[in-house]
Amino acid sequence: MSVMPFVQALIFIAAAVILVVATQPRRLHPFLAILAVAAGFGLATGFSIGLLGKTFGSGFSQTLYSLGLVIAGAAIIAGIAECAGAFDRIAASVARRRWLGHGAISVLAGLIAGISASASAAFAILGLLLRNGGEKTTASRPSTMIASALAISASHGLVLFSPIPIAAASILGARWDRVALFGLPVAMVLAALGAAWTRWSLPSNEATSPTNDFRVNERAGSAWSMMVLLLAVAIPLLLLMIQSIGDIPSEPLGGGADRERILGIGRPLILFLVGVGIMIAGHWRLSIKLLGDATWTESVFAKLAGVLLTVGAAGGLQKICQETGMADLIGERIVGLSGGLLIPFLAAAVIKSLQGSSLVAAITAAGMIQPLLASLGLDAENGRALATLAIGAGAMTVSHVNDDYFWLVSWNAGLAPGRGLIALSLGTLAQGLCALALLSMISIVV
Repeated sequence: MSVMPFVQALIFIAAAVILVVATQPRRLHPFLAILAVAAGFGLATGFSIGLLGKTFGSGFSQTLYSLGLVIAGAAIIAGIAECAGAFDRIAASVARRRWLGHGAISVLAGLIAGISASASAAFAILGLLLRNGGEKTTASRPSTMIASALAISASHGLVLFSPIPIAAASILGARWDRVALFGLPVAMVLAALGAAWTRWSLPSNEATSPTNDFRVNERAGSAWSMMVLLLAVAIPLLLLMIQSIGDIPSEPLGGGADRERILGIGRPLILFLVGVGIMIAGHWRLSIKLLGDATWTESVFAKLAGVLLTVGAAGGLQKICQETGMADLIGERIVGLSGGLLIPFLAAAVIKSLQGSSLVAAITAAGMIQPLLASLGLDAENGRALATLAIGAGAMTVSHVNDDYFWLVSWNAGLAPGRGLIALSLGTLAQGLCALALLSMISIVV
């Protein structure tokens, strides 16, 4: 085997380090830094000028459509909700119930939202509540955001009906009930670990002090405004969860019209129209006034420009990483080793880290592992289910600079990329290693 993939991996690691250093406070904007690093990495790994531009453009445009529309819809919803006083109402309601203020609700919501077809889209929608309500409660904004993001990551990789375990289980021929039985408790443990990791990784001075003022302030909206906002968040999330069912390749959906309808309800345009439509219907007069005000809409969209360009550029970098083929070739070398559950986990984790997409990592690793199940001692029913979950855990390890999820979470949490690496990237690494340990213990017991 050529050593070229390993050289490409080393170049990528160096490029990632340069990217993080360049985007520290008062330096380059992440969008500009990602553009420069993506171009340099592509040229250094043998891309022609034409292929580099085509590949980056493909990833950029695909990410802007799949995630950009959801982010834009969330921004409009947030703008209307803020003017209606919904966030102040939610903050006051949360403050009255102190047990909500320590991130319990954000972690639970993340576990549920992680079942969605897209972790990034789920976080963009859920972040509506966390970004605005969390600042005024006992939980700090960064810790609330990161804890929820790690919970979404755990659920997305391990809980049945999210695309990653569905894809891996389908390829490995694992039983759905076994995957669900083993995966849910492990995901719950990882979510708790994520919350603990957040408390450790973020300085205590970033957390706000508990408040004893439970009064609704003068700007707080009515209970109706809060209910409308909750519906505008919950219904699009539900549509994303239902869309995940369409990823199941077997009956009753199969490949017919029913499956296409299930997949269609979670498309970005539909999510945008549903979420924004609920806010407009719930605050008709206010919405018409705001949306008809060019100054207001320009202000909303101006705040989005940076994050939209950044996640789009991250999608372009991810596409370049995928086209090099380094992740697949190194993954093939890993599956040739022996080590039981360690091998599917490690293969998925390396592929994910090098090319950025969790679903691509899960599908690729599962395809490599499937013919080797017997030699790895994972050919029994329990073994196939545990191998599925090991791949799912690995496919969420590690989220970093070539993953749009990393940039979206860091932006929402208000963290510089370096801090995001500590809080989110190392958090997903800790979760992955913990999942591997738990799955290994389960394999001994069962």
